[in-house]
Amino acid sequence: MSEIHCVVLAGGMGRRISGITENRIPKALVQVGGVPFLHFKILSLIEMGFTSLDLLVGVHSEQIERFINSRRYQDIEIRSFSDGPELLGTAGSIRAILDHLPESFWVTYADSYVVADIESVEKSDSFSEKSIMTVLKNEDRVETSNVSLSADGNFVTSYEKNPPTKSHMWIDYGLLRFEKSAFENVPRLIKVDLRTVIEAEISNNELRALQTKHLFWDIGTPERLNDTTEEFRRRGWV
Repeated sequence: MSEIHCVVLAGGMGRRISGITENRIPKALVQVGGVPFLHFKILSLIEMGFTSLDLLVGVHSEQIERFINSRRYQDIEIRSFSDGPELLGTAGSIRAILDHLPESFWVTYADSYVVADIESVEKSDSFSEKSIMTVLKNEDRVETSNVSLSADGNFVTSYEKNPPTKSHMWIDYGLLRFEKSAFENVPRLIKVDLRTVIEAEISNNELRALQTKHLFWDIGTPERLNDTTEEFRRRGWV
C-alpha cells in the first residue's frame, strides 16, 4: 500500500463548546459516550487508508500528546507538533511544519468524523497533483452551506466562512488535499487561516471537488456533541 499522509488540525480553542471543556481540556478530547472523540477520529483515518498523520496541537497540547502516548494504534504512524505559546491558525500551523510534510497531503479537523474513499482518489489520474475539497450536498441541512461548484460539479468556485443561509448548496466536508506548493507563499510563524489557501486555489481554478453523500459528525457545539453521541451509540460504538 502506498503512503498516504494526513494533517489533523487539533489546535483550536473550542469557544463554542467551552461550557463543556471549561478550558481545561482540548476540544479533541471531549468525551463521546465516555470515549475521547480523538479516538474515533484516528480510527476513521486508519479505516480510510492513511498510513501516517501529524496532529497539530495548541492549547493543552500536552494532554493530546499524553493521550497518543497511552494508546497503540496499528498501521499508522502518529506525530504531534505544537504551535507554541502563540497560535498560528489553521494555515500557519501547516506552514510551520511544511519541511516535514510529503509533496502531497490531506488535511482534516480533529473535531469532526468524516469518511471518504481516499485510496481510490489517490489512484485516480483525474485527481493527480490537484488540490481537493471534499463536499457534501447539504442545502443548509446540518448547518449553513458554504460552498458552490462549477456547472459540471468538478471544481469549487466559491467558499465562504460564515455565509448567509440559502447562498450555497454544498458544504465543506472537512477533508482536503493539498500540494506543498499551495503553502509556500504563506508567511512563516504568523497566524493565517486555511481560508487564505483555499481562496487562492479557487482563484487559480485549482480546487477540485470530491463529492460525498456521507453525513459528517462533529463535536463543535453542545448540540452537535449530543447528535454525534446519539449516532455513535446507535452504531454500538459507545
